[in-house]
Amino acid sequence: MGSTQGQVVANGAFALFSRRRVDDMSELLESIFGRDDITAVGADWRGIVYFTLDDDEELAPDTVVGFDPSSGASGPLATLDEVLAAVRDGEIAEAVDVSGFDAWRVATGTRELAMGDCVPPLVLEFLGGDPAERADEPQDLITYVAVAAALMGRLEALGVQPGDEIPPEVFDDERWS
Repeated sequence: MGSTQGQVVANGAFALFSRRRVDDMSELLESIFGRDDITAVGADWRGIVYFTLDDDEELAPDTVVGFDPSSGASGPLATLDEVLAAVRDGEIAEAVDVSGFDAWRVATGTRELAMGDCVPPLVLEFLGGDPAERADEPQDLITYVAVAAALMGRLEALGVQPGDEIPPEVFDDERWS
């Protein structure tokens, strides 16, 4: 990729990261996934982060993987060339639900979303939230991803299974410091 500036598409529905954001998000994702071969590519308005893996036995190095911090889901989506072509011709907007983004912008009076911001669900999906119910204000993407990962890690450490009641210890920062 190599861009130092990054690129925002469709008023912020999708952003290719600048060099600095690539480095910051790659470092965060590496700590979340416990690997050192992640290169962040970009993110969409929902807070879904897109990246490649340089050294994976099952995926080619040009495969773009999507990670949704709200649900914890991740998986391969397209090649890097396909993503870059979709950015160039604007088709990436449709792939990231630009109509939902535009409805959110109208409802909140927001003109555009800055690179590095996202609009996550009000409540994370893995905590029982509805992905259609979005925050009213943009949030910092790195903070959102880090908080979602920390909460998911706490749930796993406590042995909480899907459908279990969320114990209050999950939100006790003193316990986890």
